[in-house]
Amino acid sequence: MTSNTSRSIRVGGLILAAATVSPLVSDAVLVSPHALFIDHRTRTGQFTLANSSDEPEEVAIELKFGYPETDSLGNPFVRLIDEPDSLFPSAAGWIRAFPRRVRLEPGQRQVVRFLATPPSDLADREYWSRIIVTSRQTGPIQATADADVRVGLTFELRTILALIYRKGQVHTGVDMHDFRAAVEGDSLEIWLALERAGNAAYLGSAKFRLEDETGTAVRDWETAIAVYYSLNRRMALPLDGLPSGRYRLRFELSTVREDIPQSSVLPAQTITRFLDIEVE
Repeated sequence: MTSNTSRSIRVGGLILAAATVSPLVSDAVLVSPHALFIDHRTRTGQFTLANSSDEPEEVAIELKFGYPETDSLGNPFVRLIDEPDSLFPSAAGWIRAFPRRVRLEPGQRQVVRFLATPPSDLADREYWSRIIVTSRQTGPIQATADADVRVGLTFELRTILALIYRKGQVHTGVDMHDFRAAVEGDSLEIWLALERAGNAAYLGSAKFRLEDETGTAVRDWETAIAVYYSLNRRMALPLDGLPSGRYRLRFELSTVREDIPQSSVLPAQTITRFLDIEVE
C-alpha cells in the first residue's frame, strides 16, 4: 500500500476476547444503588455514577420498560419492551433522567436525578421501568504491521437496573405452583414455579439448606428472587465432595433482601418447604 495518509480503524463491540478486554475494562462505571424506588408523593429519586477506571468514560442513560422472566430452560433474563401497550404498568414514558449523558473522568462521580411526571389519572399500584446505563471507553490507538494502519478498540458495557414507582396502597405476595429437586451428576437441580399475587412485584430471597440425617447443615445456598408476573426458575446447586446418603432439603422464600434497604421491600408471608434427597 502506498499512501502518505495514516488511517485509523475503530472496532466497536460488546463481547471481545478476554485477553484483549481485560486491560481496558478491568474497572468500569459503578452505579449505586442498583435499584431505585420512587414514591408518588415525592416523585423524585437519584443514583450515583462513579468511574473506577483509569480512562474517561462516556455514559448514556435511558429508560425502557422491562421486567425479569425465565426462558424455557429456567434461566432468568430481563425482557425489554420498546413500546409497551396500556396493559403493562410502564413508567418508562413519564420518568426523565438528568443528565442523560455525561463524560466521567477517571475517579469522577456524578449524581443522576430522576423526575416523574405521571398522568393525572394514574391508578394506585406499582409501575416499572429499567434504567439502562451504557458506558463507552476507547482504548489507545496502536500501530499494526502495516505502518499506514492503526487500530483502536471501543468498548461498550451496559448495566440494567430496576426502577420501581409506587402510588397509593401497594401490596405483594407469591404463589408457589411447583417445587421439586433431583440429583443430576454433581449438582442438585431445583425447579421453582412462582406467580406474583398483589399489585406490586415480589422481591425476596430463596434460601436452601441441605441437612444430613442428624440434622446438621452440610450445604447452604441463597439467591435473590424477583417475581413481576411469573417465573419458572431452574437452579443447579453444587454437590461436589458430598458423601453418599440421605439428606433433607429445607427451602425458605421470604422478603428479606440484603442488597435492597428493607424499608423498600414490601412484606409478604414466608413460604417454607422440605424435600428428601438421596445422593448416590
